[in-house]
Amino acid sequence: MKEEEILALFQDIGVLNKGHYKLSSGRHSDTYLQCALLQQYPNLNNIVMNELALKVKQFNPTVMVGAAIGGILASYELARLVGARGIFAERVDGSLKFRRGFDLIKDDKVIIVEDVVTTAKTTLELIDIVKEKGIEPKAIAAIVDRREHSSSLAYPFFSAIKISIKTYEENECPLCKEGIPLDEPGSRRLK
Repeated sequence: MKEEEILALFQDIGVLNKGHYKLSSGRHSDTYLQCALLQQYPNLNNIVMNELALKVKQFNPTVMVGAAIGGILASYELARLVGARGIFAERVDGSLKFRRGFDLIKDDKVIIVEDVVTTAKTTLELIDIVKEKGIEPKAIAAIVDRREHSSSLAYPFFSAIKISIKTYEENECPLCKEGIPLDEPGSRRLK
């Protein structure tokens, strides 16, 4: 599936939304991508995730690591497609931690999996908890790469689609200055 087909799909099923949003990163934007709306359709999610599976298979991954909430289904589906385990980290007192008995073993080949990457803040947290286990991730995979600038991630980065969308610091947000109501659909604030 080509990127323009994925974008059309996202528009058709409501993944791509316009308004005034506070992203999980804390930045503001007039565009929000709700990948959970893709994931409610297993057949469509499978098609998009197959694009990522083709890109990460070269690393012979043994485990996909995502972050709750957005990365749970993405890491699971990618793991299913490549025959690996799929685990996720959750926020405990504001920091990502493995819970529920999830763990890594020394020979694991880890791919970090995200739904949407904007500032890579969560991605960097996932990298840290994987490295705490003595493992270097092999790559990072995201359904959507919406980074404005290619952040300095020291690992190969793959996405099903790259979308350029302007984001703003809260104090510089033109949408705030226009008084447009703010929506905060992300999950970072959830405990």
